[in-house]
Amino acid sequence: MKVAFIDKNGVNLRVDGRVLKIDEQKIPLRLLDVIVVGTSCSLESKDIVKMTKEGISLLLLSSRSDDMSIIYSAKAKNSELKLEQYQAQNKSLEIAKYFISQKVERHTAHLLDHNIEIDSSKVLEKIEKARKIDTLLGLEGSFGRLYFRHYFKLFDKKLHLGKRSKNPPQDPVNSMLSFFYMMVHNLITVKLLSYGFEPCIGFMHKAFRSHNALSSDLMELFRADINEFVFSLFDDNKLKKDDFSKRGGVYLKYDTRRKILKDFHKFNQSIQPKLEKEIANLKNMFRD
Repeated sequence: MKVAFIDKNGVNLRVDGRVLKIDEQKIPLRLLDVIVVGTSCSLESKDIVKMTKEGISLLLLSSRSDDMSIIYSAKAKNSELKLEQYQAQNKSLEIAKYFISQKVERHTAHLLDHNIEIDSSKVLEKIEKARKIDTLLGLEGSFGRLYFRHYFKLFDKKLHLGKRSKNPPQDPVNSMLSFFYMMVHNLITVKLLSYGFEPCIGFMHKAFRSHNALSSDLMELFRADINEFVFSLFDDNKLKKDDFSKRGGVYLKYDTRRKILKDFHKFNQSIQPKLEKEIANLKNMFRD
């Protein structure tokens, strides 16, 4: 998935032929799948239609980095796959077990990379024996609390309160976890739409109002990668406590966000092969 990040105030976006012009810069539309816009910009509706006609989606990031909107083509895609997804609902328990067991294994391996060893064998056994998705979610919750107790120990105590907080995040580490979880979740949603999946119909996460449950299912496979990415930003001193401001919650300052999006772009590219593999695996689970 080819993504462009635009985070410069007052930028002018327009389509000229088969080229996207960003002020004086030019990018052929064939080189783009998604454009993430993080600022106030000039963009006319006719240009939006031209981009979506070429299969390009837009992700609009709020100024406070706590919300996003998706602009996507109105054309339906791959109705046959949607039908397979609906029919696979009778396999929800089996598919949910895959997502949760993989999450536990990947988070356990992540801590081990930092010489922190936790025994996840018992929770994996319970996952295998579970007969209800609610049971799986309970196991996931208890494991998550155990994981984060160790994860926060990787950081300077000035950067966190020692536990996961969100809506709003209460410290710099949680702020970045929430921000990048949101970014990856929305990019996964766009990816699923591009293949023809129905993002709101999940297996581990239940369909509920406006929640893209299938995106959340797949997100579980990438949270450990995101957690490591967040740790690396602080560990490499690319982020410091002074880069955040408190406005109801704790949020990254705009100037720092512009710089960090470059790092996120590289990170997002690094996980794309894994995402493609997991999407192919999901299709196989529908059909087996």
